[in-house]
Amino acid sequence: MIVPILVCMIMVISSQLEGAVKNQRQRGQTSFNDPSVVRRVLRQATCGYWPTEFECRDGTCITADRKCDGTVDCPDGSDETHYLCRNTQYFRCPDYLFRCTYGACVDGTAPCNGISDCADNSDELQPKCNNYTFEIGGQFRCNDGSLIENDRRCDGIRDCRDGSDETLMSCAGNVCASNLFQCAYGACVDEGSDCNDIDECADGSDESDMLCKRTVPRTTTTTTTTTTTPSTTTVGVPNMCTLPPHPENGLFLRNGGAGYKPGDVEPTVLLNIECMPGYKVVGEPVVVCVSGFWSPYRLPSCVRACSLTPSDSVEYRCQLRDEGEDGWRGCDELEVHGTVVRPECRRPNYYSPTALPYMFCADGRWNYEPTCQAECGTPTPRAEPLVAGGSAAARGEFPWHAGLYRRRRGAHGHICGGSLVNQWTVVTAAHCVYEDGYGILSLENFAVALGKLYRDWNDTRDAPYQQTSELTAIFVPDRYGGAQMLYQDDLAVIKLKDRIVYRPYIRPVCLDFLQEFNDLQLQNGKLGRAAGWGLTESRRGSESAELKVVDMPYVDWKECKRRTPPDYAAFIISDKICAGFGNGTTLCKGDSGSGLVFGAREHGVLRYYLRGVLSTSPHGAGGGCNLRALTSFTHVQQHERFLRQHLASDRP
Repeated sequence: MIVPILVCMIMVISSQLEGAVKNQRQRGQTSFNDPSVVRRVLRQATCGYWPTEFECRDGTCITADRKCDGTVDCPDGSDETHYLCRNTQYFRCPDYLFRCTYGACVDGTAPCNGISDCADNSDELQPKCNNYTFEIGGQFRCNDGSLIENDRRCDGIRDCRDGSDETLMSCAGNVCASNLFQCAYGACVDEGSDCNDIDECADGSDESDMLCKRTVPRTTTTTTTTTTTPSTTTVGVPNMCTLPPHPENGLFLRNGGAGYKPGDVEPTVLLNIECMPGYKVVGEPVVVCVSGFWSPYRLPSCVRACSLTPSDSVEYRCQLRDEGEDGWRGCDELEVHGTVVRPECRRPNYYSPTALPYMFCADGRWNYEPTCQAECGTPTPRAEPLVAGGSAAARGEFPWHAGLYRRRRGAHGHICGGSLVNQWTVVTAAHCVYEDGYGILSLENFAVALGKLYRDWNDTRDAPYQQTSELTAIFVPDRYGGAQMLYQDDLAVIKLKDRIVYRPYIRPVCLDFLQEFNDLQLQNGKLGRAAGWGLTESRRGSESAELKVVDMPYVDWKECKRRTPPDYAAFIISDKICAGFGNGTTLCKGDSGSGLVFGAREHGVLRYYLRGVLSTSPHGAGGGCNLRALTSFTHVQQHERFLRQHLASDRP
């Protein structure tokens, strides 16, 4: 019986070859010896006959090893479908292969490699590909921020109001037990759910016409789309994907690119959505359709939104919008119309003297923009009294104190102090950055360090806390002329190249130019504070290795002039204030530029305000430190205009 069968087949093939050759000759072509013609005719004649071949639903023939391999080879996509690839022989892939959600087996390196190896893109939609987790405290977080029990995810029932618990993105990589039915998008439902005329999968894939071998397609009902919750487009061609219209205020992109035409029919398609500026995607940003089944079942839309720019100073919490739920979630950079936001200052580095009211998004705008002030002038709770005669500072006791370093022969040497006034700016003395007869020195000569307790630039004990920066600009008053001008206007504003990040041990000093407040703080005998790494004794070479703090009483101008040695009294000019005991506790060389601060309580919080910048003090014998002299500071209040001019913008 074998011989007659072979003879019949040879006759059929020969007949088809003869017809093909005849047709070619009639067209004036000479392809009688073209191997491709022979192969095509032979393939068409035997398609589906041999076990090594697979016939697509449209009649096209491909090799059997190309079905369920993640790549669509059939023009109608029928080789990469849930109804075909979920069969028992494909239900479990070998350990070295990865199983796509719809059942295909692809290379084990496919997940998260940036290439869509699965026809449904499920190898790139898994949470681990984006370092994202759907779980928060054992609960599943819906796209709208609401929470459901984790075991209600991927069970075929849409428990999230936006349906995000039953999507390919949420269920990609899900593996069902052998006694359960796996939906095309990955959900697990009861055994026997397939073909029982009940849609138990959220995408209806358990009732697929192909899966259930129906000759008459089931009727598909389409819900009218709305702005926020559009439904899937009616399938015009059975088991094919009809591209939906573009969303209002946005565009659909096919497979991440152009060439999208609504109404086109595709066997498999992946859609991305892009919204116009000022609009936010609501729903899954990626939609997949395989053989007419869309996942998720609702297409995304573009909704009017308010921009919520991330802030160093303000933290935002958005109110959950689902009925019956009370709580708050993290906010996105775009939030839709109607969103309620609870702004809070980022403690402990920012504060507001009054409670911040709720924010509301309406027509693309927030009802107001909250403002939090940098926590200024507040030391850490563990404060111990710092320079000649002072005692060692605790870390964070003077969190605004800056060290100004000069680079010589590749090494950084400390030369002056300074005060941090915002994330980009330090105030110091002009004579620290100015040289008589030359002017302002080159920026490349200097660097600034914050958060240090120890003088040496590279002290490893400061490593976890220290922040450093080079300089981008130096400003000094136009009238400053150094020693020849008796150090009048001895003040400098330094702009930093790198933004300083506020920490409990690095934060700015307070500035306040209200004259009445200045006069209240600067009264005879009131104690101010200063810090530095300067000389600790009258002799040179006694610079402190550790930051020290000193308490110094304010001394009015007349008294200061009277108590200053005659050869130095000329330097006590009108823009100077004085402080000190004259008893061996003072500031010395190396402390220049350090800030003199005075405390005041505000709503029960003690804050320190910058009132002076260390300028000059009389020398002792041999050029050392005069421990009995008062110290003069450039009065900050008198330079309000200069300081405001260069502090108007935080950025350099």
